[in-house]
Amino acid sequence: MIVTDSSGRVIVWNAAAETLFGYSAAEVVGRAMDFIVPTAMRGEHTAGMARLASGAPPRLIGKPVRVPALRADGATVEIELRLTTWRDGDVFFGAVIREVEQRRETDLALHNLAHFDQLTMLPNRRRFLATLSDFFVEGADAAVIIVNFDRFAEVNDRLGAEEADELLRRVGVALKAFALEQCADAFLGRIGPNEFALCLPNARDVLSATEAANALKRLFASMRGSDDRPITASMGVAVGAAHGASAGKIIANADFAMRRAKLLGGDRWQLFQSQQREIVRVRQELEQSLKSAWEAQEFEVHYQPQVRLRDGAVVGAEALLRWRHPARGLVLPGLFMHALQDSELAVQVGDFVIEQACRQAVEWGRIADRPLRVGVNLFERQFLRPDQPDRVERVLADAGLSPECLELEIIETIMTSSDEASIRRVRRLRDIGVGIAFDDYGTGYASLGLLKRYPLTTLKVDRAFVRDMTDDSGDRTIVELVLTLGRRFGFRVVAEGVETQEQADMLRALNCEEAQGFLFGRPVPADAFLSFLQDEGLRDDGLEGDGALVA
Repeated sequence: MIVTDSSGRVIVWNAAAETLFGYSAAEVVGRAMDFIVPTAMRGEHTAGMARLASGAPPRLIGKPVRVPALRADGATVEIELRLTTWRDGDVFFGAVIREVEQRRETDLALHNLAHFDQLTMLPNRRRFLATLSDFFVEGADAAVIIVNFDRFAEVNDRLGAEEADELLRRVGVALKAFALEQCADAFLGRIGPNEFALCLPNARDVLSATEAANALKRLFASMRGSDDRPITASMGVAVGAAHGASAGKIIANADFAMRRAKLLGGDRWQLFQSQQREIVRVRQELEQSLKSAWEAQEFEVHYQPQVRLRDGAVVGAEALLRWRHPARGLVLPGLFMHALQDSELAVQVGDFVIEQACRQAVEWGRIADRPLRVGVNLFERQFLRPDQPDRVERVLADAGLSPECLELEIIETIMTSSDEASIRRVRRLRDIGVGIAFDDYGTGYASLGLLKRYPLTTLKVDRAFVRDMTDDSGDRTIVELVLTLGRRFGFRVVAEGVETQEQADMLRALNCEEAQGFLFGRPVPADAFLSFLQDEGLRDDGLEGDGALVA
């Protein structure tokens, strides 16, 4: 900012002017301002100042003007200035000056902030959608693929923020290279914290789009985090003419398909199909119904007895979640458990089951005058919670239950995808004294190494092998192998799904210690289970069985 008097001599020269022109205020105050005007322009500058001083109408006042200016080192710099004038006895002139190059850099920086993701320097959501809109306005056709990291919050927790950011940068570079390999006109952007979008103008049909999605899946399969663990993504694919002729429609449909891929477990792509919207609508309605059921206290816990095979004594029970709908009665677990375990309610409902089960075990132990064990399945969201051992310890203390009377059951898929932090949490639970059961053993891809790494106490033989073991030698062999593993590792083994006396006799002959199933009792409310303990018999009142994941 520079101010001169009517003769053009400097009376104000601020710090920014010192920086821009290289003269200190002490050097220039009192001098004619023409020392910053290039020699070829000084005559015009002097004449203009004289014209203004004489009262002639201003021609440039208030308008931004770009002109060259001289610095103290003799270099020429382009400036933008706005002139103003006022009278206070004398005539004064003021100039607000910006360096044009600095202004360009500032404008460029602001443009980048508005249109580009600052971590990957890819177009942001706003820029990508604008480019996509322009593309479709021109009548072009293309496939859009949305890529969303699976369980990125867990990746962030596991690697730390800096490593997770570096992973996102690496993925951005890899996706950019992939896009250019596919098509010179392809473009992509980072449209969410862990989400990228890719437009492939060369993929104008479903076959080409799905081939590109398969190639992307192979790309992700080759990537690893800094901890050498695989990185997976859920992808949604939509093709212009088939799935939406506008940018908004096609990106919404690609996003919809991506969410469908995530619901199916992730690490896959899904092509958009119109009927998917109906599936998701039903799922959303179910999730809302579950939320209402929780608020209305419609969930309850039923218990299925676990017996000692050699004498039929009840040694414990498995806690099973049930939903008593006010209009539909008891809802089968298979109709709602899949939605519940993926919802935010999983932790709250899971805690509810543990609390109820611990209180019941205390009451039954007092009545039976002997300790009774209660088994509770953990939802994956509970298992992954860092403070889960502390929560369990508090529940045990509040209920007054000995830790040895609680057994937490973890399904195979959760264990096989867990990390060292999860194993430490299991060890902490064992240190407390809580039992750990490996549920449905043998139905998936769990390695024998898991039996060594995890401090387990129990293996549960899946009902699928028990059901046909009397007729199928293969199933019988699997049951024998699990029993042998249990004995060698020092685990208790419980056979699930025992429905016939023949199955029970065979298990007893194979030295299986414990079992549960319809032969011994169906899942019933706590009061009915109490009647069974009191030798009043377990009523077969038509309640459903335990054929689904429980909390």
